[in-house]
Parts: sequence; C-alpha cells; structure tokens
Amino acid sequence: MIKLLGFSFYLDHTLDQDDKNYIESMKQHHFNEIFTSLHIPEENQALYTKRLQDLLKVAKKNDLKVFVDIDQNSLANLPNELDGFYLRLDDGFSNQDIAEMSQTNPLALNASTLTKDDIKELQKYQADFKNIEAWHNFYPRPETGLDFQWFLKKNQWFKSLGITTQAFIPGDEKLRGPINAGLPTLEDQRNNDRLASAIQLTQANVDKVFIGDPRLSLTYQEEFADYFNNNVLDLTLKANDNIPQDLLNQILHNRPDPAAKVVRVLESRQMNQRNQTLIAPNNNIPRNIGSITIDNQAYGRYMGEVQLTKTDLPLDKKVNVIGHLDTNSIQLLPYITANSAFKLIPKE
Repeated sequence: MIKLLGFSFYLDHTLDQDDKNYIESMKQHHFNEIFTSLHIPEENQALYTKRLQDLLKVAKKNDLKVFVDIDQNSLANLPNELDGFYLRLDDGFSNQDIAEMSQTNPLALNASTLTKDDIKELQKYQADFKNIEAWHNFYPRPETGLDFQWFLKKNQWFKSLGITTQAFIPGDEKLRGPINAGLPTLEDQRNNDRLASAIQLTQANVDKVFIGDPRLSLTYQEEFADYFNNNVLDLTLKANDNIPQDLLNQILHNRPDPAAKVVRVLESRQMNQRNQTLIAPNNNIPRNIGSITIDNQAYGRYMGEVQLTKTDLPLDKKVNVIGHLDTNSIQLLPYITANSAFKLIPKE
C-alpha cells in the first residue's frame, strides 16, 4: 500500500518557524520528499540561494529528499559548493546533457513532453535509466490540467520502460497564487477530495504523489498517513445522527465478498447481537449515496447490519437511515473493496 508521498515548498519567502513546523509535521505523517522551484533572477541570486540553503538544512534535519525544478540559467547561477538536492530539469536541456548528468545523479524529467525519440537519444548517449524519473507538471489555470486517459496511457508507457512516475494533486489549506485554483496534474482532480485523488493516481501507475500547493491541512495529513501506512480509510460523517457510538472511531471492515451497491460492515451484526438490542423501524427514507443504514427487526436475521450506500437506493421500510458521509468522503467509497478497513469519524 505504501507509495512515496511528497509535498511542495516554494522559495517566495524566507523560511520561518511556522514553515519548519509544517515540514516536520509532513515528515511525521510519512511525506518523504520535497519539491521546490528555483528560477533565479540575476539581481536576486544571493537571496534565492540563501533560501534554498535554509530549506536544505531543514530537509536534512528531517531526512527529506529535495527535488529542485530548475532551468539552465538558474543551474549555472548556483554556487558549485551547494549540494544535497536532486534536479527536476525544466525544458531546454539537451538529451546528451541529460544522459551525462544521469550517470552521476538522480534526475527528474518532464513526463508530459518525453517522447520515444527522446528515449532513443538518451539510450544512444548511455543515460542511466535507474537515475531517471518522469515527473508530470501541475497546471495552475483551471481547464488546462491533463486528460485522464492520455495521462494513463503515458504512465503505462513509462512503466513498460521501468521508469518511476510522479504527479501532483492540489493542497487544501493554502493554495498557491496568483490564481489560487489548486495545482493538480489532472484537471478532473482540481476540486476533488485530496485523498481520493491520491488513490486514483496510485491506481494509474503513479509511483510518487506530491502535494502541489504550499499547504496540506493536518486533517488530510492524518488521512494520508492512515491510508498509505495503515491501510485504513478515514470517512468523515456529515452528521452523527443515530449512529451507535461503538461504530465511531473504530476500525471496521467491508465483507470479503463485496456487494455491488453497498459496503456491508462486517462487525455490525455481531455488535448488535452482543447488545441484544431490538431495532424498531425508524427514519425509513430514500438511501442517497453515502447514507449509513442499519437493518431493523423487519429484516429478521439481518437485523443490526450496518451498510454504507455506494449509489442512490430507494426507501426500504426494513432499513433505517442513521447517518450520512460528508461530500468528500463519498468520493472514497469506490476504493473500499473486499476486506477494506475504514473508520467512521465524527465531524468536528
């Protein structure tokens, strides 16, 4: 389940204590690489170099790898003694230059513009493909992010070559200006749940998922850590309603034989049997997608079974609606498969 997670930090300001706290928090939640961009104006060369040095110092303290997006001019302007980072090469480098650099250092190239001819040239110049990764761009302007099917085919090609792939999803706590519309690779993910977006990327042959924007909230940091390290999906409730307390903040599981239209909570009927509770019909309303339901006494031996609806279902007098997932968590339902673990988290 563990995929490599990364985040972005930009050199548009002097690194302060709040930044250090954020970087440490991301590391604690298993984000292991940093992306930054360094296009140095000649008149500000010393300033940007100092900011990069400060970032590298904090990254080293937290055992974080740093990839720097850079063009030829900025690379030439960097002091020779500055090291401890890897390059994400912007357009403008020749394939011969790339091949020579790959023989001594890991490199990230622009995934969207790499072609079969480029690969042939890199092979000709004896590039070390173990040191080459393919990184997609992010797209600040709405409507310009990549098409999913094209993206998928491109990644399948990289996989056939044994090349590591990377892509971006937006942050949520602080978006990067001046457009402030998120920094996704895929246009369809611009306004989606961040964890759902990350999972979709991992299922589309992406090895590294990075947050494109400057900040990811602590709530999402915890959700990412739970999923990518503990294999547990955190589902947030829209309202607690009549959900039994013993279902909240507990690790629950989908059945090993997954149903098409609902998630069947494996532990629920056993819980009800232990409590020996008779469940009367109540709140028998249409079961919209994301509804949390419990079968009442009219369902006989199924009484006490809790389900999460994966699609809109009609009213059933044998089924009580006891709660609903929030809009973002509904986007996580497709990723609950056989034996999947998840938690129902009350909304704060």
